[in-house]
Amino acid sequence: MYVAVIGLGFVGLTLSLALAEKGVRVAGVEIKEESYKKLSQGIPTFNESGIDRYLERNLGKNFEVYSKIEDLVEKPEYYVLCVATPIKDGLLNMEHLIRATKSIGKIMNGDEVIIVRSTCPVGTTRQKVLPALEKELRDRNIEKNVKICFAPERTAEGVALKELNELPQIVGGIDGNCSFLATKLFRNLTPTIIQVSSLETSEMIKLIDNSFRDVKFAYANEIMLLCEKMGVDTHECIKNSNIHYSRNNIPLPSPGVGGPCLSKDPYLLIGTDDVLELHPEQKSLILAGRKINESIPKTIAEKIKKLIPNKNSKIFVMGFAFKGEPETDDIRNSSTLDLVENLVSEHTIYGHDPVVSNETIKGLNVIPVSLEEGFKDADCVIIMNNHMAYRDLDILKLLKKSSQPCIFIDTWRLFERKIFEKKDSIIYSGIGIV
Repeated sequence: MYVAVIGLGFVGLTLSLALAEKGVRVAGVEIKEESYKKLSQGIPTFNESGIDRYLERNLGKNFEVYSKIEDLVEKPEYYVLCVATPIKDGLLNMEHLIRATKSIGKIMNGDEVIIVRSTCPVGTTRQKVLPALEKELRDRNIEKNVKICFAPERTAEGVALKELNELPQIVGGIDGNCSFLATKLFRNLTPTIIQVSSLETSEMIKLIDNSFRDVKFAYANEIMLLCEKMGVDTHECIKNSNIHYSRNNIPLPSPGVGGPCLSKDPYLLIGTDDVLELHPEQKSLILAGRKINESIPKTIAEKIKKLIPNKNSKIFVMGFAFKGEPETDDIRNSSTLDLVENLVSEHTIYGHDPVVSNETIKGLNVIPVSLEEGFKDADCVIIMNNHMAYRDLDILKLLKKSSQPCIFIDTWRLFERKIFEKKDSIIYSGIGIV
């Protein structure tokens, strides 16, 4: 098999290398000049477990990198679209997807299988991608039916290469033959392929996966806000309600829910309340959950402002990636960014992350420092993600270097609350704490 993967971000690069590792020849196309140069030299463009080894083993063998789709010297059997579909203020930018689609249409011969993997609203593959490909073929007097499928990416950052070989792959084709051909490709990765009835069904599955998780986390975060108001401990309530009670699997609260998927997919699924076609008196549970999760960083910032009487205090923020476990250096839609935005105008923010580069942190108007430098003379210390490296800290020793008293906000409850109870020099707080 020979496959062209268009877009070598997180989705495209991990898929390319997982296929190459199994012996599939892959041409990866990345138009961003800096990313193209790095990948051509065997340098990963993001942090992901195992990606450096996969790249070293396959670059120049089963995996080649190109900066333009026109440079491919051989016609692929498959084109897989993995370009970004970013969203801002609830509005989707389809520019990258349409441009990549047209680029494929200008060079394809009509016999290839087109697989859309970029996350998009239901109907996009049939209503946007397919017509664009058909037009490009007609313009070159090619009368063939486009073979097209939607096969969503479902992996988690930090364990993507592992999950590509384990998780079921959803495939929805424009017809049964297209689904069969796409299945042949994904059989190289996973033994479990789930063929669904249509393009739209496959698109819908992608969106409900992440929207469900977002709503679930929003439930925990709303319970956290209620518990704070009512003077009870959220963690105590949720943990004990789950014990040996199989009907419950309530997650613990978090300092917001960020990342490129859970913060985007609810908007792709529902749109906004203005376009929601539900009962006139009914509001979307999915959008309500998204708004709750988006509000938490601001709520934390307001709590900090009340606890810190003086402006221009030193605030040390730990954890800038949108999650700590599994680790990633991805800061897209991270809750930490929203927190910093609500504090940076009044205070001096110092930052640390075990994976995110100092250069990236500096670009957020935050001063990157080591852990020791961050704790030194800090008026407030905030843990914003649950990276394993933070769990092993001698937290009391580090807090002795801070201002006295120091406000310590442990949003993930990485440390037992009771160890701070008799420490007058530490004001311990977090989320869902009385």
